[in-house]
Amino acid sequence: MAIVTHNAVRQLNDVKPFKDTWKVEIKVLHSWTQHSTYSGGDSFDFILADKTGVKIHCTCERNFFSRVKKLQVGQWKFIENFSVTPATGKYRPTSHKYKMTITGSSNVTNSELKIDDDFLTLTPLQAIMNGSLDSNFLVDVIGRAIDIGELQVVQVGGKEKKMLGLTLTDTK
Repeated sequence: MAIVTHNAVRQLNDVKPFKDTWKVEIKVLHSWTQHSTYSGGDSFDFILADKTGVKIHCTCERNFFSRVKKLQVGQWKFIENFSVTPATGKYRPTSHKYKMTITGSSNVTNSELKIDDDFLTLTPLQAIMNGSLDSNFLVDVIGRAIDIGELQVVQVGGKEKKMLGLTLTDTK
């Protein structure tokens, strides 16, 4: 049974690693399954945003998948009782300094909040081209595809993966 706290709802900028009884109201922006041979298991990962547009990466190991089955892209939910750790490494999906992790006491409940914003933070194509961005972070970009290459099969970590190259131009 999940521990239910009666903590005040906090914004994502307020969460810190010193406790695990936070309660946040979030919108699920994106989700994916992460397959890892290094950690020994799969995880379900999310990009979450609060009503102020702050985004955070959230991960859930296979053992706790049942805790996040209510998290669907586009929906607003409350999440309480999760851990917060420093976000590190390359190719981080958000610029938030912390990452959320679903635990055995995490609880997801419905929210009545309805904000249709996608919370995109579009990066100008020129900033990508001139190399001024921190390559540790993934970015949102919209461009017009002017050339699409052939579908290729490449080796990644000893497995065959499909790769499609394209050339983008600024929408302006």
